[in-house]
Amino acid sequence: MQSAQALALIHSTDPSTPYLSLQARTSSSQSDIDAVFYDDRSLLRHATLRRTIFAMPLDVVPLAHHSYNGRLVRTLRTNLLGWIEASPDTSMPSARFLDETSDAIVGLLRAGGATTGRALAEALPALQVRFNPTPSASNSKPMRITSRVLELLAAEGRIVRGRRTGRDLTSAAWAWEAIDVWIGADGIPELDADEALTKLVARHLTTFAPATTTDVAWWTGLPKGAIRAAAERCSVRTVSLDNNRELAFVLVDDDLDAPPPNGEVALLPGLDSTTMGWKQRGWYVDDAVEAGIFDRNGNAGPTVWFEGRVVGVWTQRSDGEIVSRLLDDIGSDGHDRVDAEAERLHQWLGSVRVKWRFPTPITKQLSA
Repeated sequence: MQSAQALALIHSTDPSTPYLSLQARTSSSQSDIDAVFYDDRSLLRHATLRRTIFAMPLDVVPLAHHSYNGRLVRTLRTNLLGWIEASPDTSMPSARFLDETSDAIVGLLRAGGATTGRALAEALPALQVRFNPTPSASNSKPMRITSRVLELLAAEGRIVRGRRTGRDLTSAAWAWEAIDVWIGADGIPELDADEALTKLVARHLTTFAPATTTDVAWWTGLPKGAIRAAAERCSVRTVSLDNNRELAFVLVDDDLDAPPPNGEVALLPGLDSTTMGWKQRGWYVDDAVEAGIFDRNGNAGPTVWFEGRVVGVWTQRSDGEIVSRLLDDIGSDGHDRVDAEAERLHQWLGSVRVKWRFPTPITKQLSA
């Protein structure tokens, strides 16, 4: 859990990322990580910042939730009410329909325990209602309302993605549970939005400083003004960065004289928290390299790190082989270290085959 605590939020849109992120930093097995998720229940998957699913320690949940989810819930609810109102499958007022259906879902989960979305849809006739999200589009077609109602309930913090129902760590299928099971009867602790964001920014800077307003705004999906105000409420100081006019924040007691990494190698997965931790990345990845590992939205593919910098790309082929392409000269010793780490990962994955949600051009070439 020390690595998970240090990262605070681990991208989980691609379900393999939390496993591979922790594998790169620890000696934990897949079953060890499963135990943290599902037996200890000390990590929670929650849709929050940037409307992204993150895996996070329980003490981080209220910080992220109250920093961001107020605006997320308003957006999701407004859209859903409009779709319900336009649906020919119900004449009930949309707000009443949504509230009654939501309460019924939570009631079923509390009474019956973990349940898949499909089972919920079969148990509740209201979830058979269909809507057309983009009626003006020629290829649009009606869809069941189930997934959108569950998305809203999860964003509200009333239900949680529970145990994986797919066969391995790449599966995005899971059972839903009431939030009480993970957080306790009172649910996510209440916290003022400003206080939550202040604590979240401080938590982020503990691991990812120095970071600029631009970096933190990108990471959270929140306005720069809100980030500046939160930083001013933290115990921070500003520092100048090479080749960057924007000042960066560090915690007052942060040690900027820590020794640089010496010969350390890591194969980090797509969307890893470190690769995604900053928007201004020139200090850890060259422009020529960056163009091959990020997509146009800033989503990172799998990366090879050497001594604190991105030096290449890796992926897994269909036969399980871990292959890499180094885009920087790290010497023969560096090559040997990368090969050794690739073999460790190969053994760790075993029969698991990872397919990236956001493949980059280089990973596609390597996979072939």
